[in-house]
Amino acid sequence: MSTYLVAFVVSDFDVRESENRNFRVWARHNAIDQAQYSLNIGPKVLRYFEDYFKIKFPLPKMDMVALPDFAAGAMENWGLLTFRETKMLYQEGMSTSASKQRVAITVSHEISHQWFGDLVTPSWWTDIWLNEGFATYMEYIGVNALEPTWRMLDQFVVDELQDVFSLDALKSSHPISIEIGHPDEINEIFDRISYGKGATIIRMMAHFLTINVFEKGLTNYLNEKAYQNAEQNDLWYALTKQAHKDKVLHPNVTVKEIMDTWTLQTGFPVVTVSRTYNDSIIMLTQERFLLDNNDTTITSESLWWIPITYTWEKQLNFNNTQPTEWLKAERSIILNDFRVSPFEWIIFNVQETAYYRVNYDRTNWQMIIRQLKQNLTRISANNRAQLIDDALNLARAGKLDYNIAFDVISYLVREIEYFPWRAAFRGIDFLKDMLIKTPSHDKFSLFVLKLLDNVYKQVGFTDEITDSQLTILTRIDVLTWACNFDHEDCVTNAVQQFRYWRNNPDPDVNNPISPNLRSVVYCTAVRVGGQSEWEFIWQRYRGTNVGSEKNLLLNALACTREIWLLNQLLDWAFTENSGIRKQDATMVFRFIANNVVGQSLTFNYFRDKWEHLKKYLGTSSFNEVAKAATKGISTRYELKDLVEFVKEHLDEFGSTRTIQQAIERVESDIRWFDKYYGKIYNWLRKNTI
Repeated sequence: MSTYLVAFVVSDFDVRESENRNFRVWARHNAIDQAQYSLNIGPKVLRYFEDYFKIKFPLPKMDMVALPDFAAGAMENWGLLTFRETKMLYQEGMSTSASKQRVAITVSHEISHQWFGDLVTPSWWTDIWLNEGFATYMEYIGVNALEPTWRMLDQFVVDELQDVFSLDALKSSHPISIEIGHPDEINEIFDRISYGKGATIIRMMAHFLTINVFEKGLTNYLNEKAYQNAEQNDLWYALTKQAHKDKVLHPNVTVKEIMDTWTLQTGFPVVTVSRTYNDSIIMLTQERFLLDNNDTTITSESLWWIPITYTWEKQLNFNNTQPTEWLKAERSIILNDFRVSPFEWIIFNVQETAYYRVNYDRTNWQMIIRQLKQNLTRISANNRAQLIDDALNLARAGKLDYNIAFDVISYLVREIEYFPWRAAFRGIDFLKDMLIKTPSHDKFSLFVLKLLDNVYKQVGFTDEITDSQLTILTRIDVLTWACNFDHEDCVTNAVQQFRYWRNNPDPDVNNPISPNLRSVVYCTAVRVGGQSEWEFIWQRYRGTNVGSEKNLLLNALACTREIWLLNQLLDWAFTENSGIRKQDATMVFRFIANNVVGQSLTFNYFRDKWEHLKKYLGTSSFNEVAKAATKGISTRYELKDLVEFVKEHLDEFGSTRTIQQAIERVESDIRWFDKYYGKIYNWLRKNTI
């Protein structure tokens, strides 16, 4: 076994065992009851992956340990998994449904590593994505088997694929498979590219090979390379061999030829669909998608093998995700004699199974918008989420008129499903950050509140025990955004529930607020309240024994509008024995940076306390702080300050990719504001009352 997978734990923790005593969970004495859920699902996930890979777990036992202070989220030591407490412990009646899902996902992720990473280990850090990309994809597969009603394979689209698009659309992104020449670069590649993009292209591969061929190829690969090191080419060989055997790939085409275009190149493509309506011809053209197209130093020579799937208005088929055409690393192809009427819309990238954006000509966009407004259910929820995410980001990149993008999301007044709203909130978050300090913010708030009106009434402010997981997740997102935009009923409900709790004689024991509503209630009450609300939350934070509840309370502390309280929280986060664990310091920084009042504070703290932060955090967590510190920078003056500071301390950053990406984001946002603010302001003025 690889030496990095050897672990020992010396502790006075309590332990619980499975019936056959070969699966154990460990935690602090007063937290061991919270480990029961992990003990319930752990053996089930292990057995599921044994069946999935058709290879037995080779060790005689499995231990999972919840550590009170742990910088990483979790670690896949062979047969001895270690976790941050919030990633393994779940308290029924105290923890949220989202926390339960997070525990299930992390347990599934680490157990899947026992095959991908432990049984077969990458030869070098260059292919660490084989570990993390596969474990990220398999975590969804594993939890989906345990909890099919959670629709984890659909959640993947909005939480992994669409999330990583934003990082990979920067010129300073990096290939999945990347040469490592310095130890500092190792920590840096444990990022969303290795995890999220890695998982996304593996999912794409599973769909174009078919799930059956993909699974058989994986089993052959794991058997062939068991107890050895491997490179990505070893996996490509095993999958190609199976694909040729089952005749799902042409004999002259290999998985390596296809996948090298996705792992060795930076970024991803946008496919532009141009229809000639009078003779049923469609041209597909690919180019690299960049959020900022003003940089002339970036050439567009990159070409990808792109699996093409589509469906259209009169022949709806959102189930077939095996490609009918390919863009074979060529700039464009023409689809002749297309059977689609010129009066029918067409949608490419069915279920968003492949890693690319899609743009259409104006006519096709208008037909899609008409369909969304007349009968949205004719388009699958995943593809509705895709249309929202693509439209807003194409507009942000200057490839689509913002009038069309706003027409697309205007249909949300009728939308009640989780996935489209999840995609919409990510796009709305960017616009909110851009507009929050401008005169148009009131109009933007009115626009968003109008979109939310129907879904807010649907989900309500009451958490029912019979609610599905997706209903609960939708409610959390909707209420969070409604209260953030000062929706009157939302704020009133939140403040009232907080008051009931605060007036309770024993608030540490009796909390009447439903766990799923606590993030909204806590944050809103602190935001509209003052010092007394803040101190009440701080006392509860110090007293609770449940890690997930601690995180909710910590986030609420960062919601205050009182600058001195935010500064105090920053100081405590980076002070030993303050009550905030070191593992949570970067999280505090991120929470405060998400508060518009706190954004300038975080950068000033980052700059003024530079030496202290380096010493306190070390290099592994430092990049996360750097990323958060730059979130609120939006002017050329602030950008100049940032660039000068980075130049002054360049040698102290170790590897600089994270800070380069932060600077690129700021530069892009400033150019975006100069170019599009006026257009958006005019649209909002005309379309909101």
